[in-house]
Amino acid sequence: MNTNTKQGKAAQLEDIAKALGVSKTTVSRAISGKGRVSAATRDRVLDCIKEMNYSPNMIAKSFSENKTYNIGVVLPMDNIEAEAPFFQTCLMSISKCCALRSYDTVVIGAEKNDLSQLRRVLASRKADGVIIMRPLQDGSMEALLSEQNMPYVTIGQSIDPDAVRVDSAHKDGCCELTAYLLMNNKPASVGLVLGDMGQTVNRSRYEGFVKAFENSGTTVSPKNIFLGLKSSIQLRAAIDELLRIGCTCLLCGDDMLCMDTVNILTSIGKSIPQDIRVASFYNSMYLDVCAPPVTALKFKASELGSATASLLLDILEGKDAPHETILGFEMLIRKSTM
Repeated sequence: MNTNTKQGKAAQLEDIAKALGVSKTTVSRAISGKGRVSAATRDRVLDCIKEMNYSPNMIAKSFSENKTYNIGVVLPMDNIEAEAPFFQTCLMSISKCCALRSYDTVVIGAEKNDLSQLRRVLASRKADGVIIMRPLQDGSMEALLSEQNMPYVTIGQSIDPDAVRVDSAHKDGCCELTAYLLMNNKPASVGLVLGDMGQTVNRSRYEGFVKAFENSGTTVSPKNIFLGLKSSIQLRAAIDELLRIGCTCLLCGDDMLCMDTVNILTSIGKSIPQDIRVASFYNSMYLDVCAPPVTALKFKASELGSATASLLLDILEGKDAPHETILGFEMLIRKSTM
């Protein structure tokens, strides 16, 4: 029996059955110890599992407990390139946390109007629990998971009041950064550009921005706010209008929107911060090396991932878990607003 191609991989049930010339049912019975199977056949199965680098203890455990020891991670596929640094860091932390507790991660791609991959995973019961990395405003993923009685935790706020969630303090952080800028700029001179409002995180950012004005005893003009920007053309038009009405300080919803804003301002001859100040509600390595470095809010994606995975695994083990966990932030004051 040649099993060299299986070294370093977890062989599938079908692989073991094919290698031995028996049915998958026979293999599963030999592993679980349930059902009729001869001692000789059981020994052959266990020897094959060992040779194919498969853990017999974990297989037997998964059969006896009806568990997969997999955690599904729903990764948004829209605009994934722009948000890759955050999701990669978060996913790595989730995987490390799961591995420490003998679980594997299964990445599930999803888009606003396409949850087919998630449906397939649920139909085949390939995961014991699911992490939603970015909830949608309509709550469609949470509804689907609830229908299937699948335990889940969301990263970010959810429309489902019963959802267990882990989030960063986006609203408080955005409020604090906006308040800082209002201390050094006239309220009428501060403008906001935000991306897709179908993302719950952008709603939190907007709420934090508005709250800062309310706390300062002023009201932000609708003319100073541009929401749902999805292209550089829309962003350019928004910036042109904000400059026209006299804005000298621009707040951007995230790092990529901020980078595009800086490039647009530079292309039209505006100097930062001499002519206009710029800040971002989310920091990344791109803003760290921007010229000049941009004032931004720092949220630790690694802590967010590990906290979410740990919480879901606790739930699967029957432990008490908090309904909501909120992680902190750091405000980085840099040259772009000085």
